[in-house]
Amino acid sequence: MKVLPPAVLALEAIVVALAIPVAVVSAGRGAAAAWLLALLSLLLVLASGMARKPRGVIVGSVLQVAVIATGLLVPAMALLGTVFLAVWITALVFGSKADRIAAANAAAASGQASGQPPAQPSGTTSSAG
Repeated sequence: MKVLPPAVLALEAIVVALAIPVAVVSAGRGAAAAWLLALLSLLLVLASGMARKPRGVIVGSVLQVAVIATGLLVPAMALLGTVFLAVWITALVFGSKADRIAAANAAAASGQASGQPPAQPSGTTSSAG
């Protein structure tokens, strides 16, 4: 989970920041909505730096709900927030899977460096014969 979750939060921060003019002009929500979206965008940027740690994943998950709630200010943000929630969940699932694969590859590489034979992938058999 070193790359995917922080990237999702960073991209989400950009989308929320781009929604500021929409909230002010189109939706006619005023300066309070602009400040709220700016604060949320800033929090998403800060959370992207924390997203590599378990506490950061929790903060990022809470912010997903906050982005969906901004649909009360700009209705399109509810849809975008839902899409980013799906991307966030996907990033968490595949990010952890990628970390496990990277750890297995690192273990295999260190085993080769120490002169041990490489471990065979599961599900394969050696043909001695």
